[in-house]
Amino acid sequence: MQEELWTWAELDDPKLAAIAEAERTLGADYVLVYRRGEPSRDLPASVALPPADLDESQLDCLRGLEQLVGGVAVAYRRAA
Repeated sequence: MQEELWTWAELDDPKLAAIAEAERTLGADYVLVYRRGEPSRDLPASVALPPADLDESQLDCLRGLEQLVGGVAVAYRRAA
């Protein structure tokens, strides 16, 4: 079985604005959005940041963002 490739989501200005709002709402330093990639045309996304600690309500917010932007959203904090 081939490992899944995750790459950066393609985002327009309204989606970028929603991500910026989520960062403020969640208190996360960064919210990044990924999509499934195709190995023949995409490069894997890679970051070296720790995930943000989120409570259940914040996770619900992140799930709502995922529905809005059509990708997998992950909240991160700055590396210490």
